[in-house]
Amino acid sequence: MIHVQHPEENIICYHGPINIDLVSFASNYIKKHIVADASVVGKIYKVFIELTQNVSYYSAKQYSKLRAFGSGIGWFRVDEKKDHFAITTGNVILKEHGPILKKNCAEINSLGESKLRELKRVTRSQAGIRDIGAHIGLIQMGLITGNPLNLNIESQNENHSFFTITAKVNKRQTKEI
Repeated sequence: MIHVQHPEENIICYHGPINIDLVSFASNYIKKHIVADASVVGKIYKVFIELTQNVSYYSAKQYSKLRAFGSGIGWFRVDEKKDHFAITTGNVILKEHGPILKKNCAEINSLGESKLRELKRVTRSQAGIRDIGAHIGLIQMGLITGNPLNLNIESQNENHSFFTITAKVNKRQTKEI
């Protein structure tokens, strides 16, 4: 469930089936409605697409009326804070994916830019694209934002957990990606 503590900070928020049509619409909305440096808006756009595509593809709950794959049920929000923008998504995952996501995010958060680029190359060379899509995307978010990924995983039942991830894009940029 989406909880908005400070509604005045919210730029966009949605809960329901997420598919490519919605991602396209919402990402264009973001590009047109965020007032910030073009490089910041570009980073928000890239991170938003990556996070929402992950919900669309990997959510354990899929909206089958639209299509069998790529309509994951979850939520997203983009908030403007004092010194950064926060892009957050949440969705149900299979319980066994939780430890993998935690391990991947901890590794990404512990590495600098050059080591992240190396990890991305190695990861890409080790598996098929469907197997590594979310991991490559998380690595890419670390590279784009230069900030740690913040994740939370809460058990729902014996088979599922709820996964929430936030990526932070600083308003003040120190370099281009």
